[in-house]
Formats: sequence, C-alpha cells, structure tokens
Amino acid sequence: MSTEAARVYRLAFGMTLSAGVALGIAWPFSFITPVITAKLLCSPKVLPLKGAVGLLVVLGVSLILSSLLLVPTLQYPVVHVLLTGLLVFLLFYAKAGGVNPMLAVLLLIAVLVIPLFGTVAEALAWVVTKGFIVATLAGLVFVYIAAAAFPDPPASGPTVRWSNSDPSANEKKREQDVSDAAPPTNVRAGLALRSLLVLFPLAIAFQLLSLVNFVVVLIMVLLLALEPMFGKHLKTGKGLILANAAGGLIAVLIYNLLVWVPSYPFFLLLVLLAGLLVGPVIFSERPLGKLLGAGITTVFLILGPVVTGDEQAGQELYLRVMMIIGAVVYVVLAFGLLERLTRGRRWVTGT
Repeated sequence: MSTEAARVYRLAFGMTLSAGVALGIAWPFSFITPVITAKLLCSPKVLPLKGAVGLLVVLGVSLILSSLLLVPTLQYPVVHVLLTGLLVFLLFYAKAGGVNPMLAVLLLIAVLVIPLFGTVAEALAWVVTKGFIVATLAGLVFVYIAAAAFPDPPASGPTVRWSNSDPSANEKKREQDVSDAAPPTNVRAGLALRSLLVLFPLAIAFQLLSLVNFVVVLIMVLLLALEPMFGKHLKTGKGLILANAAGGLIAVLIYNLLVWVPSYPFFLLLVLLAGLLVGPVIFSERPLGKLLGAGITTVFLILGPVVTGDEQAGQELYLRVMMIIGAVVYVVLAFGLLERLTRGRRWVTGT
C-alpha cells in the first residue's frame, strides 16, 4: 500500500469510526469528536502521542479555568470584553508564532464558546466543558486507532543528507529553515490583530444575543480566522467559499438521503464514501486539498447536531447551512477589506 493510499484509508476509517461512536452515543458536544478526528487526520503526519497528551492537558485546564474565571466576569461586561479580547489576541499571536493550529483552535473555543453557554446558565457552561473534554479525548483516541489500522508504510530509498558537497541542497535547506522560522514580533502582532478584528466583534454579538443554537457558526468563523491571509488573494477566498458551500450541500444531501433511508449504518456508509472520495484530493499537491479539509469540517458541524437526535437542529438545518456559508463569506470579505485598508503596511499585512 502506498503512503497516499494509507493516509486516505486512515482518514476515511477515522471519520467513519468517530462519527459512528460519538454521534451514536450522543453526549453533549459529541459532534465535535468527528470534527477533531477529521481535522487531525487531514494532516499527512499523525500527531505524536506526547503532543496529544500535552494538547489534552492544556485544553482541559483552559476549559476549566474558562468556566471558573471567564464565565463569572459576564456580570461585568467591560471587564469581560477586555479580558476576553486580550486572551484572544494572545492566542492569535501564539498561532502566528508557530503554535499548533489545533491547540489554538481548542483554546479559542475555551475562551469564546464556554462563556457563550455561560450567558444562559453557569451550570450549562460546566456541562459543555465536560462534554468538550470528553469529545476531544475521544477524537484523539480515534486518530490513533485509525493510525494503527492504516500506518504509513516504511520509508523506502536512501535518506537525503545535507552536506557541503551539495551547495544547491544546502541552499534549499537554508530557504526552508527561513520559511519555517517564526515571523518578527511586529508581523505576528499585525497578523493577530487582523484575526482579532474579524472574529471578536462576532463573538461578542453571539454572547450579547445568547446564540447558543448557532454555536457551530461561531466555531466556523473561529476556524477560518486562524488564517488571516485568506482575504489577500481573491482566488483563495473564492475557493474557500466554494469549498464550504460544497460541504454544506453535501451535508444537505446526506440529510435528505437519511430522511429517505433512516438507517444509521447507511449514514456511516455515506461518511466512509465521502472520506474515500475527498481523501485523494486532500493528500495531493493541489491547492484544493486544503480547502476540502475545511469542507469536511463543515459537513460534521452541520450534520452532527442533527444525527444526534436534536429535532430542532433538523428543523434548522437549512438555516444553519446558510449561516455557515454567510460566516465564510463574512470572513473572506472582512480579511479582504483589512488587506485593502492596510496595504503597504508590512507590520499588518505580514509581507
């Protein structure tokens, strides 16, 4: 089995297994499990076990601290807004410096999503905290089960070594090292500010209106806000919109097929088929691959609450699809506007 085939089968198997178990049991926030599993399996390399343990510990501590510290500050709006804004900026700043994107996503959820549920009741925030920790742990477990079932084949061929006898190779390595280095402090701050300006107003609006039923929309904007350069290239922005719109349409198609054939095994078969179809593109060199990874996330964010038996979620399916597509359009347009307003200011654009 080739390396690419192993990654495709790993993604499809992991998506199907995580969706089958998590959405079948349907604990609070269980639909996050296949999202996390799919996100991690879209990466060519499996997250090291040490990194997974660290991610889970940091997330658990952050979620608990959010429930203990941020939720009570909702009684003091000015304090809450300032503190939350500072934390969000620092997380985007860390992401711009090279922090694991999945860790940044989970910590942003701890800072923004837990207080959103706290606007309804503090007890609800604790329920979501526990459910999210379980969902993340389960997602990581499914990642390693899939990795064990479909490991990468042993590397073949001689190992490439860098040496002074190969100037062109050394030059390529130096260029790679430069590209992998963290941006300067002012550039990181500029990128973090761009992301903050796009995400934070929407997050505060969600809290003011207690839009807990549409938390998946906030999560979608949060995911996209991690890439502050989306609006810099019109082609990338249009591709992102189309990829997520395609994800929404696939979710609607699967939902209608399930109405026609209300069978859980049939749902899992559709998930498996989707993984096998999009996997080869995700792990190819084509630019569409990264965008399809976002499309998979959209499918689970839309379908998850429906499959877990939430009747209201089923009734609001089409509205959720439109809101998620609208959220993607908002992010692309907002970043595009910021790009035009800050053009020529290197500390903001990151160029």
